[in-house]
Amino acid sequence: MEIEFGWTADGADWASASAQRARSTSTGGPAGGDDGAPDARLGPRGLVALLQGRLALTHPPVEQAVRIAQTMRLVGEIIAERKGAGAGGDQRSATRDDTEEFWPERSFAVDPWSTAAHLLRLRDASIEAGWRAPDPVHQLPARLAAVMDLEHRAVVGMPGTSGDGGRPASLSPGPADDLRDVIITLTELDSLGASWPLGIDTITLAEYPTALPGLWPRLFELLDAAGVRLRHAGTGPQQAPDLEVVQCLDEWSAADVAARFLSASAGPDPTESDQVPLSVLATTDTTVLDRALHRRGMPALGAVDPSTDRAHHQVLGLFLDVATAPVDVHQLAALLDLRVLPGMHRDDEPIGLVPASVRRELLRALTREPGIGPAWRDALARLEEKAASAPAETRDRERRALEAARGIDRLVSDPLPADGLLPGAVADRLGLLTERLRAVARGEGDLLTSLGQVTALREVLGMLEPGVPLTRRTLQQVIDACGGAGRSPLARAEVAPWAVTTRPAQLHAEGGTVLWWGPAEDALPSPMLWDPDEVQTLEEFGARLLPPAQESALHVGAALRALRGASRLIAVLPGRRLETAPSPSGLLTHLEAAAGRSAKDRHSPAQLVHGTTWSLAGRSLPVRAPELQELTTQQLTSRSAGHRLDHLLPERMSFTQAQALLECPHRWVLEYALGIRPAQVASLPTGPRMIGTLVHAVVETLVDERMEPGLGGASLEPPDPRRIGEVFDALVPQLASELDLPGRAFERTEVRDRAVRSLRELFAGLADAGLRVTGTESGFSRPLTLQLAGGPHEVVFGGSRDLDAQDADGHPTVIDLKWSFSRTRYGDLFDTGEAIQLASYAWSLAEAPDSPAGADHPADVGYFLLRSGEFVSANPSLDTHRRVPMDVPDAWRRLVEGVQMRLDEIAGGTVALGCRQLLEAADIPADAEYRARQKAVATQRDLARAEGGILVEDHCARGDYAQLCLLTGGN
Repeated sequence: MEIEFGWTADGADWASASAQRARSTSTGGPAGGDDGAPDARLGPRGLVALLQGRLALTHPPVEQAVRIAQTMRLVGEIIAERKGAGAGGDQRSATRDDTEEFWPERSFAVDPWSTAAHLLRLRDASIEAGWRAPDPVHQLPARLAAVMDLEHRAVVGMPGTSGDGGRPASLSPGPADDLRDVIITLTELDSLGASWPLGIDTITLAEYPTALPGLWPRLFELLDAAGVRLRHAGTGPQQAPDLEVVQCLDEWSAADVAARFLSASAGPDPTESDQVPLSVLATTDTTVLDRALHRRGMPALGAVDPSTDRAHHQVLGLFLDVATAPVDVHQLAALLDLRVLPGMHRDDEPIGLVPASVRRELLRALTREPGIGPAWRDALARLEEKAASAPAETRDRERRALEAARGIDRLVSDPLPADGLLPGAVADRLGLLTERLRAVARGEGDLLTSLGQVTALREVLGMLEPGVPLTRRTLQQVIDACGGAGRSPLARAEVAPWAVTTRPAQLHAEGGTVLWWGPAEDALPSPMLWDPDEVQTLEEFGARLLPPAQESALHVGAALRALRGASRLIAVLPGRRLETAPSPSGLLTHLEAAAGRSAKDRHSPAQLVHGTTWSLAGRSLPVRAPELQELTTQQLTSRSAGHRLDHLLPERMSFTQAQALLECPHRWVLEYALGIRPAQVASLPTGPRMIGTLVHAVVETLVDERMEPGLGGASLEPPDPRRIGEVFDALVPQLASELDLPGRAFERTEVRDRAVRSLRELFAGLADAGLRVTGTESGFSRPLTLQLAGGPHEVVFGGSRDLDAQDADGHPTVIDLKWSFSRTRYGDLFDTGEAIQLASYAWSLAEAPDSPAGADHPADVGYFLLRSGEFVSANPSLDTHRRVPMDVPDAWRRLVEGVQMRLDEIAGGTVALGCRQLLEAADIPADAEYRARQKAVATQRDLARAEGGILVEDHCARGDYAQLCLLTGGN
């Protein structure tokens, strides 16, 4: 076997070397001769792996997270032993004087995982450099002393094996240990004069062995002694390749240039023969380029950057976030909604971690109550009922779904305490995740990666001290180490007439034509940095260190040799990628300078087009210029269906629906008539909406507690502030559990204090005004006949009133509770007679049987602002602003007439865009400043009021349908 070795050749394509060798031997050259091509191209890791196989030194792969956990345990043992010795115990350090400071001890107390990872990296780097840890009597720099302590305590070997003296293995081998084992074995064979068949005839070295760091020169000495012929490949071609550089403005135009080059046929150019390969060097993510190739019916390159954002790499962290108290309902919703596999068929819904029926029920419950409370338990009860009553053919599926729901419920009903994350308890919770992953996995694909991460995490947890709890930070570090970066689903291998590489040193062994996609700053591995004292100590005990510049030169030299080996090099530079200009490539600059060029000599995409022909580097394509089209700037204020839409008329309506209809019929049609709404996971209450619901529930609970049937309502005595706080605390986990999350303590306290003060003012104000609360969240459902152009249309108008009260004479009052940051908005609506929500509540009371209120004497109405603790009412006992009573019948009339007008338009086939109509009527642009918009809205409201109508301002630009109205996202 003949090998080509390069310091940066790990990951190179064996096939290209083997094909080159086959062609060499087919031309009459002797296999294995001086001119024969290699069978394989290997880098350091590849050569060590090959030698391990030949010397019977292979072992199962080891996760780096496992090695860090082992190091963490060893460091903990060293610290505990030193503390025991320092306290006068019988234990004694086997390494060095206990009075000396153990370098990582203080860092270990703060961040044990990162400290162990760094110490392990120091230890591996010192071994690969060839350092032999001296006896404990030597005085060493602090870091090396810690490495020596670790090395003397650790027994390197796979778990379950033993080292010298029968000590059990405590540290799994890493790449540095593998290299050292190979060298030790070859040294023993050499000292015994034994011959061992390595099966390697020749190794052609891209670099001289003396130029390599650490143990590598020694390895090649031993291989030479074992009969392996070593030869140097030479300096390689010195002449720069035929270079073409295209500088584009952005990634999309660059993708078109590269895709055109790959799709174009080669011209009569001797460098484009069938015997000379075409390679694509993708040093930048090819996602955009792959789309351009697919549009032309060509195979994608698939060189897509790995990322931790892939769904299957989020499962583990998301699962443990949900399993830890306090439960984050938004993370819980994300876990329920997580889709981990595509559907079985093209049009099938993606497969989630939990069954679809469970996902829908539990997400619906969280949308109603963002916490683990009655709505959650009701959802579980419905799933149990569904499983019990399911027909025989679907019973097993429904029971499996129920078991998945119960597993999620156990996870969040008994979460791990944040200050008690014991390794064993965390490992126990992983059983449910393993079951779910196995239930949905198909035996291959990305979910096997997730299962591997869970297995690795369990192994890591089993190596940690069982009685020492983990911090949230340490647990997340362990998860990240077990998970790593996920392979993109777009990074798929597709058969192509070219080779794809991601580093210059991996280019085809025969050179040929190279298309270089996205040259950017050359990423070089960061070497371990040692201070001068450490360098001296390392070299004193056998280490061979290279200056960082010399190590970098190994990588740069290998890249330049590979690039110079190409006969033609076409570099395509995206001007900007992800809204950022990439850093310049030093390799490209060097090649340009060698060719006597500079950045001024680069082509632009426009310069590649000559008449009706596009050409680059001997390849050409016919092109045509599309006809010029003029874009209209007509304002879009409505959309027409071209036919009647009577089937969209509603049968039921609430105030929220009516308000949406008045604001924007387009939004109403999408959300209510057609049911196009955001996903449930995006609809969880949060912010003011969540807090308002919470405080509403506090009011409802307090009223229910104080209700006295004999008095016809609640007691007039205001509740004690302490009791208000207790009810608030009891309802937070059910209705606003995110307030219990870490970092939200201040917000929770602020909201609680405001709620206590405000609700005390609410009940005290009602009592002072002689108003007795008779009900909260009082539901109503009344028939309402709408006089439409096509004839009368009856709907059921329903909803619930926040708070009903009565005075001593039995006259009713309706109070609507609002948690709002604005202290003027609702007062303005009341004073202008546009508080149509209050009007709808008064109408519902007037339509109720046996109601003391009627059309002529409607109920009093008002707002209570929960955040500021203020009433908005015409009752002077509640509100001292001396407001004029609102004309409730007129407000209701205007509401109904507005709804009738909008429904007539929709039934006729025209759907208006309320936001666009408002902007056009006010003659202001969509991006107008807030003050200009508010002024225009006020003017339009005055005009509508003068004409006997009503204007409800729409806020589409902040809504879910703004893109469909062309107000954002590409307008």
